[in-house]
Formats: sequence, structure tokens, C-alpha cells
Amino acid sequence: MKKINNILFNLGYFLVSLIIYLIIITTFSYFNLINYKTISIISFITLNILFLINGFKLGKRSDKKGYLSGIIMGLSMILLLLFLSIIFRSLPSIKSFIYFLVLLLSSTIGGMFGINKRKS
Repeated sequence: MKKINNILFNLGYFLVSLIIYLIIITTFSYFNLINYKTISIISFITLNILFLINGFKLGKRSDKKGYLSGIIMGLSMILLLLFLSIIFRSLPSIKSFIYFLVLLLSSTIGGMFGINKRKS
């Protein structure tokens, strides 16, 4: 039960961070301050950082196997993103699956770092 609460807490943190990021990037895009190519690069980097941080946070709260915590956190965030992309756009393509695999790798690395930084 503790593990599920940690995952749900991190998912909430991820959603709040994502909404704040989307508000900021939408404002920049609305006023044409940043072009589309730059926005896509910034989005890729920001999502990787968010996945890394969430994997790190869950790995830090885990007792063992930080990589597994990172994979679980990454998969739950990816399922959330897939659900949102299906609702708002269309079905994901092969390119988006590769993108999600990179995000999963980022979360897994965050979980590995988190398990090593936890207080014993």
C-alpha cells in the first residue's frame, strides 16, 4: 500500500509539473517568442528531466531495486501520457513509442540514482 501511495503521489507531482510547463510553453508559443522546432527540443528535454526526477524520488523512497521503481514510475507516467495523447490527438506511432522508451530509460536511471542516494 505504501508503494502505491508513493506512485500516486509522484504521478500527482508529475501532472502538476506538466500542467505548469504546458502553461509556460503555451504562453511562449502564443506570443511567438519561440519557434516550433525549439519548443519540441525544450519539450523533449523537460519531459526527460521530469521523468528522471520522478524516478529519482520513487527510487529514494524504495527499499531495494531502484531500477524497478524507476521502471514502474516510468510505465505509469507513460500510460498516463498515452491515455492523454489518445484522448487529445490520435493513436501513437512508432516514433512516439521510441520517444516513450527514451522517457522510460530516463525514469529508470533516475530510480537507480535515487536508490543510491537514500538515507540508510
